[in-house]
Amino acid sequence: MIRRVLLVVMATIVSHSLVVLCGYLLYTFSTGCNEAHLSLMIRFILSPAIAILTGTLVGLLSRDHPVPTSIIGLVPWIFNLLGPDKPTWSWLGAGVVYIALGAIAALLAFQLRHRDDFANMANAGLKTQ
Repeated sequence: MIRRVLLVVMATIVSHSLVVLCGYLLYTFSTGCNEAHLSLMIRFILSPAIAILTGTLVGLLSRDHPVPTSIIGLVPWIFNLLGPDKPTWSWLGAGVVYIALGAIAALLAFQLRHRDDFANMANAGLKTQ
């Protein structure tokens, strides 16, 4: 239980830290870009990358239930990223997509890490039949 709580806190801290890092990188390398290009880059490249990286980290460090842990860890980032002053319909779609990307990344990383355990369980089931 404490491990899951620490993973949720870690996911929240990592996602917010990646936002700061991406903001710094955009500020540093955005000399020739206008606001429209930066907005598209944030929405379609950097935000999904943050969700995928955070989900992957949770999936690699989780012992069980990586998807709910990843979702709970990404929710504070979604609320801070999309802002409380916007109407619900404007951030709901993007937030759901980002959370889904993080959850899928967590599940795939978890399965990759535990594939030998799953294979051993499957082989044990076949041997008993």
